[in-house]
Amino acid sequence: MEEREAFEQLYLELYQKFLCYAMQFLGRDQGLAEEAVQDTFRIFWNKYEEAMQRENVRGWLMQTLKGEIRNIKRTQAHLTHLTLRLSVLAQGEGAALHEPSLELQYGDLIQSDDFQLIREMALEHRSMKEMAQARGITVAACKKRVQRARERLKKYFQESL
Repeated sequence: MEEREAFEQLYLELYQKFLCYAMQFLGRDQGLAEEAVQDTFRIFWNKYEEAMQRENVRGWLMQTLKGEIRNIKRTQAHLTHLTLRLSVLAQGEGAALHEPSLELQYGDLIQSDDFQLIREMALEHRSMKEMAQARGITVAACKKRVQRARERLKKYFQESL
């Protein structure tokens, strides 16, 4: 069997099962679950030869999925923490944090569309579908915006540290 055919067979066999599994651990958020499953299969494709040499390829895929779920949860926790801190600043309560320099340092970020998008996802627990509908865009476009927002925010903090 050709590599592509074997990959597609495993993808079709496991996608729905993995999606249901991921949704259990990601707050029933189908968008995040899809992201975890898609990243799992992206990693599988990139490490195809190594993975196919394993005795239990499906077990390897499941472990990879678990790792992706952990990564997403870690990112969400980080974004939630950051969003909470920045939200307090946006409400003018920076002095309560005993970090007055944060308002000056991150004031431009609080007003950005990226921050607002991540804030909705992290603090308001809005789904991709809800955020897409509010913006009049497709769910796929919303997912792409969230991905880009994450990348820009990450770059912003790397440059400002």
